[in-house]
Amino acid sequence: MRTPRINLKELEKIKEENFRERLEFIDKYVEWMKKTSNKTWSSQQKDLID
Repeated sequence: MRTPRINLKELEKIKEENFRERLEFIDKYVEWMKKTSNKTWSSQQKDLID
């Protein structure tokens, strides 16, 4: 049985895309936090942690 070859260029492309998506998520989340009341924000954080 042969081991499949890994395309390093494709892997790098996927890695970069993943990183970009994470940065976009962080930006959107920060914007949401800025416009959301502390009470709402903290209750959602509590639900996430619990």
